[in-house]
Parts: sequence; structure tokens; C-alpha cells
Amino acid sequence: MSADLLPIAIPTGQRPAPIAELFYSFQGEGVNLGRRALFVRFLGCNLTCGYTDAPTSRHSPAQGSMLCDTEYTWNSAKHDLSAGARHLTPQAIWDELIQLDPTTADPTLPPIDLIVITGGEPLLHKDAVLHLAHQARLADRHVEIETNATIKPGPDLVAAGVAFNAGLKLASSAVPRKKRIKPDAIRQLEASGRARWKFVVSTVDDLAEVATLQAEFGLTEIWLSPEGTTPERVMEHMRMAAAPALQHGWNLTTREHVLIWGGQRAR
Repeated sequence: MSADLLPIAIPTGQRPAPIAELFYSFQGEGVNLGRRALFVRFLGCNLTCGYTDAPTSRHSPAQGSMLCDTEYTWNSAKHDLSAGARHLTPQAIWDELIQLDPTTADPTLPPIDLIVITGGEPLLHKDAVLHLAHQARLADRHVEIETNATIKPGPDLVAAGVAFNAGLKLASSAVPRKKRIKPDAIRQLEASGRARWKFVVSTVDDLAEVATLQAEFGLTEIWLSPEGTTPERVMEHMRMAAAPALQHGWNLTTREHVLIWGGQRAR
């Protein structure tokens, strides 16, 4: 049976999930670049980008050139993860998103039809993600899930009609390969037909590794995303990646939120 024909599983549990922030902004990268969206950012991640292992103190030195720009969702050595964090049931998350939608207060505005679920790693909270995906489908809204592609989404989430912005991590993240490359999860995401493969790049070595991973797993739709939390760094890495992207048939996105607001949270 095609995944598109599988029934949507409606989770009955309403176990609270840890939320770093809910906000309204533009999707800053990828196929929906510049599109207005409602964002859900979960706490917690199973990777430690920028470090070979979890930092033990706020002075732990970075070991990779690709640093995580949302360390405040998982790095307890450097950040107080409880600051501003809330534990909300999936339905409470949905209700707050609807209140954030400016069309709730002013129905004359064009509707917002995109919800971006991110983190951290949102698939650590799969029940909550599935509930949001189901609610979005009932409301005729599209969902993009930002994932590091190490956790299998499962047929129920694929059947809910979401898209996956699958951000495989490269060696420049300093995360050991056995932790960042999970073949079963990669193959399930690719087989779903709903994955867009996003690679954060800052060096020519990154580009060579993207080509190797594409060949190894038969990855289709590839997007290069420039590493950087300042406009200058984003533009530098876009220029580095532009010609190779055209040569290999890859897409190249910018990071619009960084160009506008720098590294501000909830943007």
C-alpha cells in the first residue's frame, strides 16, 4: 500500500513536550524561502554539532567549523535550558500557534498556510509532532519538519502529508559519523518522496562530502545552506557554494532570517 493511502494516526495521548519558543516569521531558507510561517521549536537534540560529544562546561572549545545556531535548545553546559522553556500538551501548542496567527485577530489578512516544526530535533517528540501534523491537515495548512535525519519518521507521519527538510550533518560538524549518519533513517526519508536534503556548508570539503552522500544513498532533491550567523558569513559561503551547486545540479538557499536579523532568537 502506498504511504499516501495509509490512514492518519491520531494520537490519543497528550503528554506535554518541552518547547523553546513559538513564533511567527518568514521561512528563512529552502523551497519556501520568504514565505510567512508559524514556527514551533522543541527543546532537546540527539546530536552535538560543533563538538564530538556533549560539552561539559561553558568553556568547552568547539571542535568543528559547522556550529549549531540553536545550542540554546540542547547545550545545558552553556545555556540555561529552563529559561523561557515551557512544557505544553500537543493541543496547547496548536492552540497557541493559532493565537499567534495574525489572521486570527484580523481575518482580512491573507491566511498563513505553512507551519515549520524545528528544534533541536523535533522527532524526539514524535507524538506531539504527529498531533500537530494532523491538526494542520484538518486546517488545510502545510507542515515542514526540520530534522537531522537520524530518526526514522515512521509511516504514520509520512501519511500525514508533511515535508521533511532533512539536514544531514557533515564531518565539519565534529559529530562522529556513526552518530550523524543513520542509513535506515536516511533511506526511509528518501523513500517517502517528501524529503528535501539540506546540507549546511562552509568549505569545499563539505561540498565533496555532499557528493559522496548523494551517491551513497541516492539522494534526490539537494539544497545547500550557507553556514553562518552573520550576513557577511552567509554571503561568503553562498559565493563559495554557488558554482559547485550549478555544476552538480544542487539548489542553493540563503538564510533570510540571518540577513535581516542576524542571530536573533525567534526570528
